[in-house]
Amino acid sequence: MLPIINYNNFVDNKPIIFRLAHGLILLIILLIFTYTLNSPTQNWDMLGYAASATSLENTDKNYIHSTIYKQFKEYATDEEYQELTTGHSYRETMLVDPEAFSQQIPFYEIRIMFTLLILGLVKMGVNIFVASHIVTAVLTCTGFLLYFYVFKKYIHPFFWLIIPIFFIIFGVHDVAKIVTADSLAFFWMGLICFAFLKEKWWAVFPLLIISVLVRTDMILLVAFFTFYLFMFKDGLRVASVLTLLLSIGVYLFINNYTGNYGWSTVFYYALVSDMKATHPEVYSSYGISLKQYFYALLSNLSLFLHDIPTLLFEAVVFLQINIQLLSRKTGTSLTTLFYDSLAKPMFVLTLISILYVLSHYLLFPLFDSRFFVGQYMIVGLVLLVTITRLIEKRVEVEKANQKLILKD
Repeated sequence: MLPIINYNNFVDNKPIIFRLAHGLILLIILLIFTYTLNSPTQNWDMLGYAASATSLENTDKNYIHSTIYKQFKEYATDEEYQELTTGHSYRETMLVDPEAFSQQIPFYEIRIMFTLLILGLVKMGVNIFVASHIVTAVLTCTGFLLYFYVFKKYIHPFFWLIIPIFFIIFGVHDVAKIVTADSLAFFWMGLICFAFLKEKWWAVFPLLIISVLVRTDMILLVAFFTFYLFMFKDGLRVASVLTLLLSIGVYLFINNYTGNYGWSTVFYYALVSDMKATHPEVYSSYGISLKQYFYALLSNLSLFLHDIPTLLFEAVVFLQINIQLLSRKTGTSLTTLFYDSLAKPMFVLTLISILYVLSHYLLFPLFDSRFFVGQYMIVGLVLLVTITRLIEKRVEVEKANQKLILKD
């Protein structure tokens, strides 16, 4: 019991607090969107996505190279241009070697939905780098608004006054500032959550299949969602199997279409060569040894203890586990508690988010909060859903006790 809180006021003042929270969320989204477009962060990936969008119409490597760097020099300040073209052997090689630059395109073109959105704005006459920042900012800000509408009826409006802190600590606002397909993944997770909580299965399955075109690693989410639905939703077993098979088909197709090099090549590039390997076609046949894999896996474990968004994620998960344990009925075993919880959609979203983060790390032992902003937000919001329910149950108990007192 929390004696300081007036539980009745907590429940009865919902409409007023909701209007304040709604206004705050809209204000924050407007501020972040405006600030992002006025002071964008220029990251090298924006060159890769610009090249990817350009390659959808022209595959000439020399044309792509000269066009992208020419446009970037016209778009960026002298300091920004210098920063992204010098000071690192990789960036210097990309500037002078069209062949090396063209071999980077599959890494970005594989996020085909994101590059198509950029290309769409370019076709409307928008500068390709401005278009990249607009797409990123719109997806991130719209995504945050989407999570608000998905979870608003489950979370007391008071908590929405502090949820923007999650938005900042989890690093979602950073995703809005840099050009990355992680913004689309954040938005797409919101759509999946909405359809899943509403049990709109006709939408859940297509969203899962298309998610592979958002980011290919989202095939992990497809596997977890379809496994859950197959095991616990008898009427959806056939649809679950078909969704998984179609998703694998889309995964193989997009990899083949873009000429993507595969997991081992990305692993070697990012975790073995320390992003200094510049010609993927050369090292794509190297493979990864067990020694290289376990070295990367173990050497990056410290990120679990030093990455602020990940630490908050871990704290939220710890709190959720403890709340579940403390709330269980006397005599209920952990196994029974777990299986009972699987009937609750919020618990399932939390569990899948945790499994996704862990499995992603096992496959690609590198932590960057931008990979997981959707999962981090979901787990944070579900914690507040749980706390809201506990408080509202307490209100019901107090009201019931008051009725008994009045009867006596």
